Amino acid sequence: MIIEFPGTRGEIEESSSIHLYHSSLIIKYKNTRALVDFGTKYNPRLIDKINDFDFILITHAHPDHYIWTLEDENRINIPVYLTRVTLDYGKYKPGDSKIIESDKEYRLKDLDITAYKVIHSLRCPAVGYKIKGDKTIIYAPDILDFEKDKEIILDGTSLLIADGSSLNINMARQKEGNLFGHTRIKTIIGWCKKYGIDRLIVTHCGKQIVTMDNKELNAKLEEYSEGKVDVAVAYDGYSIEL
Repeated sequence: MIIEFPGTRGEIEESSSIHLYHSSLIIKYKNTRALVDFGTKYNPRLIDKINDFDFILITHAHPDHYIWTLEDENRINIPVYLTRVTLDYGKYKPGDSKIIESDKEYRLKDLDITAYKVIHSLRCPAVGYKIKGDKTIIYAPDILDFEKDKEIILDGTSLLIADGSSLNINMARQKEGNLFGHTRIKTIIGWCKKYGIDRLIVTHCGKQIVTMDNKELNAKLEEYSEGKVDVAVAYDGYSIEL
């Protein structure tokens, strides 16, 4: 399984030469080519070959993940899988939308895919994806927490790819008793330790990560991981093979 990151930037004003495009993920496994999320500031190299992918998965309808929230994009002819609430939220619609239900496993070509609801936005509910090939990854680029028991969701996970909106600043908010926002990388590393995930890749990078000195960032990641979790911060164009 090959994992690539065309973009790694969250919905922030700040950017850098390595965090320029909105976060998205490419998965290549056997004969399957999948793209997860396609935001308004997508990597331009994607659009010329967008219909070479077998399908697109969408986590939620914020415009940095789902271009149809704000713009009509009719050059995309492949299936776009998303929840009903995401499809109904966007102003525009993909040409070939496919509704998926959370907690239900789907076989999409060579991959088994399950969407799990996450706590993130009150108005725009999001999911993270558990994606199984010969390895199992979880992609949750915008998350405060999972709605279901993490012990169940994270079981058997080889790689967690998760929210880099904050390194150690509290971005959790509450309205009428309902939590929303983003969790901290420090907390996500704690999840990995607790549930036996030895590899974490951070994406959807926020202001703190994008503007932080790289040496300082790596020192903090080493401090939080205590040598128990292999932590990397993805950048635009980053690629690994599992």
